[in-house]
Amino acid sequence: MIHPDTYIAKTSKGIGVFAKRKFKRGEILWIIDDIDLKIPIQVYEKIDPLQKSKLDIYSYEDYEKRVIIPWDEGKYVNHSCSPNATGLLQFDNVSIAITDIEKDEEMVEDYYSYFAHFETFVCGCGSPNCRGIIKNDDSYNADLRLDLEDVAALIMGQPQKLLDMETKESKILKSFIKIYSAKNGKSTTNTVADKI
Repeated sequence: MIHPDTYIAKTSKGIGVFAKRKFKRGEILWIIDDIDLKIPIQVYEKIDPLQKSKLDIYSYEDYEKRVIIPWDEGKYVNHSCSPNATGLLQFDNVSIAITDIEKDEEMVEDYYSYFAHFETFVCGCGSPNCRGIIKNDDSYNADLRLDLEDVAALIMGQPQKLLDMETKESKILKSFIKIYSAKNGKSTTNTVADKI
């Protein structure tokens, strides 16, 4: 589910997701939920090419070899070679602010942080480090993700509205965060960890 303090608006790429308020570094912006569509890769590969071409725009492949299609506005998060959000090495289906995101700023991710994405396109992000062409083959770069060991305390040290959802996968993420926070000896009092 995309954070409720977001909205969609037109961009040069079509539609994008924007912040209704300032988000702090470490805030969870999107997390997979029980309503998101999860298609096993074996099923996806048998889908008609015309249907697949539409799915490819709004989906990605996760670490469990599932094609994920967010049911909500999360599917409109655009690519940038200078992202302000990314996923975790240890938990694929989450997006976390890697910088403060100002009110009315677009939330963008580097699609090379996904295990797989299905489009090849010309990037027009305007970033000084723009790669020009974003390819869909062999593009995964783990260095673009956050290591939970480095950011667990940051995540736990602030309110996380999306962790209040009781879904199968949010419970898994909460347990990972709790383990990594404890592993690093970080205090988790008066934080989201109290709810876990």
